[in-house]
Amino acid sequence: MISPWSVLAGAVAAGGVALLIAELRPAPPDLRQALDRLHRTPAERAADPDERPRWYDRIGERSIGLRGVSLPHRELALIGRAPARFMVHKLLFAAIGLLLPAYLGAMAVLMDIGLPFALPLLAGPLLAGLLWFVPDGIVRGEAKEARSEYLHGIAAYLELVALERAADCGPAEALRRAAAVGRGTVFRRIRDALDRAATDRLPPWAGLDALAEELGLSPLQDVADIMRLSGTDGAAVYDTLRARAKGLRGELLAEDLARANADSERMVAPGAALTLLMTVLIVFPALHQMLN
Repeated sequence: MISPWSVLAGAVAAGGVALLIAELRPAPPDLRQALDRLHRTPAERAADPDERPRWYDRIGERSIGLRGVSLPHRELALIGRAPARFMVHKLLFAAIGLLLPAYLGAMAVLMDIGLPFALPLLAGPLLAGLLWFVPDGIVRGEAKEARSEYLHGIAAYLELVALERAADCGPAEALRRAAAVGRGTVFRRIRDALDRAATDRLPPWAGLDALAEELGLSPLQDVADIMRLSGTDGAAVYDTLRARAKGLRGELLAEDLARANADSERMVAPGAALTLLMTVLIVFPALHQMLN
């Protein structure tokens, strides 16, 4: 007969795995972001009196000021994630690491498996400390992919701005019309930066300066500097924009080639192991026949 404690433990384990998968899967699009684009970061959204923040977001906001906690602000800005939600993920992983050894110890007691009583007490804080840094690695990986996407978008934006300037558009008009062409995340963020600058009665390159500082993207800063030179001194910047776009595409191509070479080098060891295995499988029967 199956023990009811075993059934309860299995149900708790299944519920925990389901909650973990639900938390790790990609979140659905947030429709409120379309109304909050005029704010600097997702963390600075104005409080909506009709909707209270969720309870776990409130926990994340309170934990932001913990001593010794450093937030990767630029990485979070690149992927568009709020610092409070990032802290919620860190706390969730730490709680899982803290409770998992105790849960496994309780399961071992129910199944009459002898384990030292102090093992969960020692393994829990250690595992919690290790899992505390897992969201940092996830955010860095997502930010690396987002940065590559941003750089490709900025290269296309440079070309579009150069074409608008060649069509005899003014510097500010060229920036806005080029940003209105694209529909990706990069162009949306650029449009938001230009709208913020217009709302604050600043030149559009000031908005690009703020966005470049927020995301840590020097090519976007180059766009702002080139167009500032064109707007203040009336310089012809068509060739400069095309040259910067060509240089940026060359940098991206070099990174792609380096990544492809690294992937090819990593495939050498598995290929050599597979060749050795096939050689052993072919030679072993003949060698066995000869020796016997």
